[in-house]
Amino acid sequence: MKQRQDVRVVEQDVTGVARGGKGNAAARALKVLLFLILVALVLVLVALQQRALGGYGAEMSADNADEASHFISGLMIADYLRSGLSQHPLAFATDYYLHLPKVAIGHWPPLYYLAEAGLFLALPPTTPVALLLPALLAALLVVTTGWVVARTLGPLQGVAVGVVLLAAPLLRQAMLVIQLDLPVAFLALLATLAYARFLRTQRVGPAALFGLIASIAILTKGTAAALALLPPLVVLLGGRFRLMLRWGFWVPLPIVLVLAGPWTVMTAKMAANGFQYEAGVDFIDLAIATYADGLSAALGGLLLLLAGVGMSLAVVRSWRGRAQADLWVALVALAVAFFVFHCLMPSGLDPRYMLPVVAPLILLAAYGATGLLGLLTTGWPTLKGLVAALVLLIGALPALMTPVEKRPIGMGAAAEAFLAGRPDNPLVLVGSDAMGEGAFISTIGQQDRARRIIVLRGTKMLARTDWNATSYRPLAKDAADLLRQLDAVGVGHVVVDTSAAAQALPHDRQLEEAIATFPERFRLIASYPRADARGEVRLYELTGNGDRTPDMKDLAARIMADKAN
Repeated sequence: MKQRQDVRVVEQDVTGVARGGKGNAAARALKVLLFLILVALVLVLVALQQRALGGYGAEMSADNADEASHFISGLMIADYLRSGLSQHPLAFATDYYLHLPKVAIGHWPPLYYLAEAGLFLALPPTTPVALLLPALLAALLVVTTGWVVARTLGPLQGVAVGVVLLAAPLLRQAMLVIQLDLPVAFLALLATLAYARFLRTQRVGPAALFGLIASIAILTKGTAAALALLPPLVVLLGGRFRLMLRWGFWVPLPIVLVLAGPWTVMTAKMAANGFQYEAGVDFIDLAIATYADGLSAALGGLLLLLAGVGMSLAVVRSWRGRAQADLWVALVALAVAFFVFHCLMPSGLDPRYMLPVVAPLILLAAYGATGLLGLLTTGWPTLKGLVAALVLLIGALPALMTPVEKRPIGMGAAAEAFLAGRPDNPLVLVGSDAMGEGAFISTIGQQDRARRIIVLRGTKMLARTDWNATSYRPLAKDAADLLRQLDAVGVGHVVVDTSAAAQALPHDRQLEEAIATFPERFRLIASYPRADARGEVRLYELTGNGDRTPDMKDLAARIMADKAN
């Protein structure tokens, strides 16, 4: 009898465990479903913002020269896969660059372009489709940030943090362009969450996951190497010196070296050629001022103050050994890592480089606001959540009022008119700055699916310059010599940008002089004003060259010689 009772007890225990397992699995599935629903909702909001702020109507590179390179690089991989891998990759890339000279794989790592290529294989490479990836990444970043706060501080603070991040000017700007700082910001946050889990559990698995995500981030953009500073900063800022004695602390290092090391070493020289400054104290001083001003404009004084409080609380509590501080000290390390890295790395100066710092600072602002309220009372959790959320939302108002928009610059309309004329001669030269060239090239890339048109960049065909235009010289002596060079190549059409930025380049002024000196050779087809009223884009036919067939070998030699320089 007693044996039967024991059997029943065992059966009940097993059944309870099974039910508990099913219940846990159902709860996890429900959380995943809720997360995905929130991502879908925020994705719709981001897409509406993209449309309202001009993202769908403006050209690629309308306000950032790099955007066209990011678009064309992904498009090239998609076209190569669509071709059935019919050529050697290098031969295909060389021919592609002759038609659309904005490929930049090598200067930047390939992972984002692979994701972009997958998107372009499924959907047409239009601007709204290209902006779908930034929209999805922004939605994931917003929801993940809010989710973390909701689970640790409370749902009211979580909602407020999501709204504050969505209102941040740096994120709103990142939604409108194809740039690599947004995926790095999301991946850096994921890597930090994995490292916080390692701090809490001391298990090797989360440490390995941190190394894997960090590798993916580095293979998206090299500046994600800032994540290498995160573990030592956690040790120093959080007083976790014993952590270095654990095997898990060192696990990420070989993972990153194996996965991201080869590409980083192989392309280091190419990436370094794009550095705009020299390392040193002068650059550090300039970078600190630039990025401090950028973060102040992005978040506002109140949020930065609360973030400072949150950072202080995280550091003090970590030194006191509180387990709840694991996540927050890791976020402090993330913010400091990217700020310090960009102040030391002279690749360039742009406030958008601080995008990976924005999310952790907003998280820490919520932690600081909640911590301050906790000093006043230990009860009334709902009221504390409401007050903290209200303070965060008020702090976001200055950032929300910062105007963000993207305007067309006339290059897209000129490219469409050029294609509509169905020219027999496929050669068209663009006389503009790097942004104007990129805007024209990206429009041709979207619409000339047969890859018949060959776009020539004035900065490459009429001048010799490096990646950052720090070294520059025009190739023509005067307007007549420039016209001879156009005829020698067999250019059929010319696009001229009259904006001050373009006309600051001597070869663009020579092009204008050639048009004025030899009006019989340049037939104006149409003019397209810039939306910012800073000039216009003019499309000309270069008469006498309409039936010319370009010498592709000579053209390839000219273009690739310039690329080698």
